[in-house]
Amino acid sequence: MKTNDSIFTRVFRSLHMTVFVAAVVTLTVVYIPIVFLTVLISRKLARKFARVWSRHVLAIGGVSVKVVGSDKLDDKERYVFMSNHQSALDIPIIYVGLSEQISFIAKKELFMIPFFGWGMWAVGHISIDRQNARKAHASIAKAVQSLNKENVSLILFPEGTRSKDGKVLEFKTASFTLALQAGVKLVPVAIKGAIDRLPPKSSRIVPGEVELVVGDPIPVDELKGMNKGEVCGRVREAIVAMVEG
Repeated sequence: MKTNDSIFTRVFRSLHMTVFVAAVVTLTVVYIPIVFLTVLISRKLARKFARVWSRHVLAIGGVSVKVVGSDKLDDKERYVFMSNHQSALDIPIIYVGLSEQISFIAKKELFMIPFFGWGMWAVGHISIDRQNARKAHASIAKAVQSLNKENVSLILFPEGTRSKDGKVLEFKTASFTLALQAGVKLVPVAIKGAIDRLPPKSSRIVPGEVELVVGDPIPVDELKGMNKGEVCGRVREAIVAMVEG
């Protein structure tokens, strides 16, 4: 039975979302000049400001991150992380959850967003044109170079798009070209609950906790003996098990 309480709740959530969006836009406009200035000194320092921005974005939305399995990672090592993709909050969630210096490989359209996209470019995230094979291969080469030269870990979303129901979509095997070329351990990562915090095509954000689960790193020696299809299947199976577990 519907009551006035449900109407009040809907109004509150709508207002909360409006405040959230306005605050995120304001934060982004404030942080971008800082990022551009600090990147002239150190891109590593600029990435720290990007992490602070992410913490503020999640805090404004009332979203907290519980990290499980971070003890499997060595701060002295670099990795290629493969994650499922549930919501627009995934990038801040990963930034907050992982302590490593990280660089995302993201679709080129994100880099076209005013301020946000400029910030992604400034801190060294890498755009990929999924419609152009030649440019995509160039992006992969750039990512491998970034991993080795800047000593960063890389983040990929092999589904290629956000899930509409929280279930893990099929992976695009092209993403695993990078995993095999990078020469570092590959780590499956699962985001759980983000779709409940910011549902698809929703005008509301729901405060609460999300989990970032770090899987077992796959050693380089094992990767060398596998093709893209095999690596893809193994990683997806691990992520599905973590999301559903």
